Amino acid sequence: MAEARNRPFDPAHVTIGDRTMSLEVNAIDAPRIHYEHIVHDTLRKLWKHKLLITTVLAVALAAQLIVLAFMVPRYTGEALIQLDFVRDENVAGERLQSTAAVDAAAVVDSAARIIRSRATASAVVSALRLDNDPDYTHPSLLTRVLSRVGPIFDHSAPMPRDLAITRLTNQITVTNDPRSYLITVAVTTSDPERAARLANWVASEYLRGRQLEQAAEAYAAAGRTMTALSAVYGPRHPTYLSGLAKLDHLKEQLDAARKGRVAEDREAVVARDMIRFAAGQTLLPAEVVRVPSGPNAILLFLVTTFLALVVGILLALLVERGSLRRPGPSRPILRE
Repeated sequence: MAEARNRPFDPAHVTIGDRTMSLEVNAIDAPRIHYEHIVHDTLRKLWKHKLLITTVLAVALAAQLIVLAFMVPRYTGEALIQLDFVRDENVAGERLQSTAAVDAAAVVDSAARIIRSRATASAVVSALRLDNDPDYTHPSLLTRVLSRVGPIFDHSAPMPRDLAITRLTNQITVTNDPRSYLITVAVTTSDPERAARLANWVASEYLRGRQLEQAAEAYAAAGRTMTALSAVYGPRHPTYLSGLAKLDHLKEQLDAARKGRVAEDREAVVARDMIRFAAGQTLLPAEVVRVPSGPNAILLFLVTTFLALVVGILLALLVERGSLRRPGPSRPILRE
């Protein structure tokens, strides 16, 4: 058997088991027969160690079941923001420059970048006081280790607010479709109600920023108008007085937007209908979805099964290779 294994391949002789068969083959069939012999020999080795492969697969699946039993289901809340590109926009009575001339895809991408930015997450943390929530301020294992060895490497422990912002940022997923001008704001947590609430707050914080920007633009435009009216009509003309009253009203709206007094609008994000926060921006708030979005048990089962089979096959081949290299027992030489 050892001689047959060490013998170079001869296309006219094929060894199957302990038998050597003589075949009349041509140059085209010889490689095919050679690779078929390799496949059959490999399958024979794997079947020989089928118990090892089955054991590895069973242990991997059992470990997966234990992990799934302790994994907390995750829920996702999705809020939609639609950008409307119109010719003219009216904000607080002022006609603003249209965004239709700007590249729409670039505008949608810029809006998505602002939503997924750390500044937006920081605003939500401040509004909801997540820096006082243990679920968001509890440091991870790596963070605790770094805080212990921090004095050695001059690494300071992170503040609770920084931990909350980082945790919320990791929970937010923002996707945009430039063709339909839609931005999806998804937040994934272990609580379906919290996921929907956070998604609505993240979207509303972006829209509040757009509302503040538009209020500032309207106030600046009204100020330029008042300067022109003062030069033409004077401070006692009815047109000037009307414009001054309008300017005062815009000033109140701008101050309210800067102070964040938008409680009515923020409470409205839980409504079922679309809410318009700012001109050209429409929000479809997230609803509570009690169907878990993860973990995907079927995908984990398939991945675990594949990896376990790969590991089992490699172990079987290594065991077979080690058994071939192990020298057999020496036989005593009998002399007459």
